[in-house]
Amino acid sequence: MAHFLDIPYADGLMRRKSSIASSVLARHYINNASRSINSSCAQINESDKANDTNHKVFVQLNELTGSGENQEWKQTARWIKYEENLEEGADRWGRPHVAALSFHSLLNLRHCLETGVVLMNLEANDLSIVAHRVVEQMVARELIHEDDKPVIARALLLRHRHVNENTHGGIFYGSRRRLSSFTSILSVKNDSRKPRIIPVVEINGGQSEMRLNINDESYTSSQEDIKMCTILKRIPEGAEATTVLVGTVDFLEQPTIAFVRLAEGIPMPSITEVPIPVRFLFLLLGPKKTDLDYHEVGRSIATLMSNEHFHDIAYKADDREELLSAIDDFLEDSIVLPPSKWERQGLLPFEELKARSDMIRLRKKKALDEMIKSKQPSLVTSEEEKKLLTVGGGGGGGDGGSDGKKPPNNPLEKTNRLWGGVINDIKRRYPMYKSDIMDGLNTETLAATIFMYFAALSTAITFGGLCSDKTDNLIGISESLLSDAIFGMVFHLLAGQPLLIIGTTGPLVLFDEALNQFCISNDFNFLTVRVYVGCWLVVIALLVSAFEGSVYVRMFTRFTQEIFSALITLLFIFETTIKLVSVYVRHPLLSEYVYKNITVAPLLPMPCLEVSNGTTSIGLLENNLTMVVNGTLGLASNIDHLLIPEDTRGPRNQPNTALFCTILMFGTFSLAYYLKLFRNSHFLGRTARRALGDFGVPISIAIFVLVDYLTPQVYTEKLSVPEGLSPSDQTRRGWLIPMGGVPSWLPFLASIPALLMYILIFMETHIAELIVDKPERGLKKGSGLHMDVVLLCVINTVCGFFGMPWHSAATVRSVSHVSAVTIMSRTHAPGDAPHIADVKEQRVSGFVVSVLVGLSVVMAPILRLIPMSVLFGVFLYLGIASMSGVQLFERLRLFLMPVKHHPQVPFVRRVRMWKMHLFTFIQVLALAVMLAVKSSPFAMAFPSFLIFMVPIRIQMEKFFTPLELRALDSSQPNEGAEDEPDFYEQAPIPA
Repeated sequence: MAHFLDIPYADGLMRRKSSIASSVLARHYINNASRSINSSCAQINESDKANDTNHKVFVQLNELTGSGENQEWKQTARWIKYEENLEEGADRWGRPHVAALSFHSLLNLRHCLETGVVLMNLEANDLSIVAHRVVEQMVARELIHEDDKPVIARALLLRHRHVNENTHGGIFYGSRRRLSSFTSILSVKNDSRKPRIIPVVEINGGQSEMRLNINDESYTSSQEDIKMCTILKRIPEGAEATTVLVGTVDFLEQPTIAFVRLAEGIPMPSITEVPIPVRFLFLLLGPKKTDLDYHEVGRSIATLMSNEHFHDIAYKADDREELLSAIDDFLEDSIVLPPSKWERQGLLPFEELKARSDMIRLRKKKALDEMIKSKQPSLVTSEEEKKLLTVGGGGGGGDGGSDGKKPPNNPLEKTNRLWGGVINDIKRRYPMYKSDIMDGLNTETLAATIFMYFAALSTAITFGGLCSDKTDNLIGISESLLSDAIFGMVFHLLAGQPLLIIGTTGPLVLFDEALNQFCISNDFNFLTVRVYVGCWLVVIALLVSAFEGSVYVRMFTRFTQEIFSALITLLFIFETTIKLVSVYVRHPLLSEYVYKNITVAPLLPMPCLEVSNGTTSIGLLENNLTMVVNGTLGLASNIDHLLIPEDTRGPRNQPNTALFCTILMFGTFSLAYYLKLFRNSHFLGRTARRALGDFGVPISIAIFVLVDYLTPQVYTEKLSVPEGLSPSDQTRRGWLIPMGGVPSWLPFLASIPALLMYILIFMETHIAELIVDKPERGLKKGSGLHMDVVLLCVINTVCGFFGMPWHSAATVRSVSHVSAVTIMSRTHAPGDAPHIADVKEQRVSGFVVSVLVGLSVVMAPILRLIPMSVLFGVFLYLGIASMSGVQLFERLRLFLMPVKHHPQVPFVRRVRMWKMHLFTFIQVLALAVMLAVKSSPFAMAFPSFLIFMVPIRIQMEKFFTPLELRALDSSQPNEGAEDEPDFYEQAPIPA
């Protein structure tokens, strides 16, 4: 899609009367239908023989500069995908951008191709032969005089200067080439490839006249060997160059034009910035006194050649008419911006412009289809018509079957067989087991393993500490690390999608808290109840997988996911706030801390009298003595106000503890959040920014643990970690949990919490699977949608017997893992976003990460240094960071925002305001109900309300149109976002 600026139209070109713009366009629209049919049919017939001749194109624009003997071709712009212009003062390339062309220059270009020289499949092996053939054709078409032939040929052979090259010596910032000047041209003999520089006096027989007899000898520019520069890596493999030469000369009376396509690309290193073969040349020379803007015409043809559709036609065209037709098609697909003083805010967003361009293309396709079917049905056969419709639709090809490949299996489609989904997952993945191992033996996987170890360790410590707090230390950091290690290794050995990372998540810990409260209130053994819950989990999982229940995850649309995500996000923030308040309750801020029940010190320093300037400090001594006695022996005037220094939970009423914990918590949160924002800043390189942003949480934990360690004077509650492989509370539990000591009916009643637990595991695991297996991530080995949830339920059954925390797929960690093993392109065009080049789909990284997490148990002395307030900061970060990816919070802001400041997003542009607010209100109401349930004695039932959201969403179809629901409830990627989304924005569940 191109944008144009409207400027006045020129009166004439090449001393011929030019057609006005309206007449050109009128003729184009009259003959458009028949030409499109003929062109499309020709494209179908020639597609097989032309496919192997199409290459990517590198385009450069060289302009003739200087005068007399100082004339040379200077490169002023280049195109790989976007346009880059030379910044004159800095002698470097400017920022890549979409080319903005004038409508007038495109019409002038069209006229140039109508009247100029067009040579297709020219046989030539160097520039001199090309120059000879071009000037011969110019004379034949009476574009130049016979006497102008040597002069134009010499002009074509002038030296070419590129960026970072200096013709006057001095300092150079890049690769340097010494090229022939206007008075020094090469003579290349047929029997030798070695160039020999010939002075101009020898070439012209000592005369000063600029004449060159090109019939006798061939001449080309000289060059030195070119160093491989960075830009060469950005050019696609197999690309060929298009060189555009434009400029003004004194010896021509009218502009002269030539468009040349060589039969095959030939190396012309003297004229190209990079050493790739040249396939196309465009020449425009003419006098200065003309209305033709040579620079803009050169930019126009260069932009057209960089356009994928146009250069495909340029490779396949047989004559000038096909090139002219391609220009007309380019004009049809373009959007013209009227002349005005624009501001950025006044322009439509890119998505809107793209939608309008697609709409124009769709109208063309429909018109073409109707003409084929109604007026000229005999032009094509049924097979050709299918190909033609594909071409009319943009040449993108379909998803299925056009190339003879079998479409991939959709895991969300039923097989209508018992355990059909699980069987398909096994058949699809296990034959690739060897490649899953071999693909992990590389440096990319090693780097991903190191990154994921710190990410997995920090989350294991964080959720282990939270689990310890919620279960009264029955399940703590020791169980969390061991279970992540053992069951992580099992999962990565057997999973259908081994890129998933499993572990304890926020929703599962909150469910354990509710279950623990239920057991305490009913005098049940919490760990024993968990054993029966785990046994029921595997039964439920087998029953659901037998009937392929995993396909119904599609019913959990964005409407339900955002309510669940908002619930977990708010609970993280509330829990952090409550924990910080509890610190202030246990350690209040007081002006004076006087404790009771303090034992008397064995020795007290005896006070002495000091004589200073003839006076004694008896009064000061008396005050100091009183303070020592009162503070040490607890003798205060009012004994009721004495503080308790400790209780069964540990120290209390410690000075500065509350303030220091506040600093640690908000410091951890602030640093982690700043590094998250730094990830998309403009400092450092992309790799360094991503590393700092992705390691934000481990870096924050390490720094503020060090701050706490360097401040031993202030007490802070630390993480409780046992020695070795002992359980968290050895006095109350062992490693194997007994199944007795509960009523006989309790094992059957445990099926209810097991069903609620299964809902959480089902939703978290399947959402993580679908996010990881999105088509844009480029995974090729398939998913384990049906198999993995069964495997996780088996793992959780074992977790119940050993009193370990529940496990599910952790969305944020899984997205982090996939991103870590994704290799981005380094050869994309300047200005273009990096694309996925490869994904290392393997089992090695996850398995090794699990092993390393297990070995971290020996780090118990270090883990005991971690203050709980630092973990509170991590929870606050999890809550705040996850809000950025929830559309519900974005729509809540719009309640307080004037309409003129609303963002240009689909749910604003395509939905009436009151309906958008109604949709948001329904979500807020459902969220409030779930928060109320979570805070009630029935907190354990909150997962069941996720099921109730499904029929509510179905009933909303009666009040909202499909277009409105698509805008409000679809997972459309934000293509216009300038910042790269981090893991929390990509994951709907902050776990």
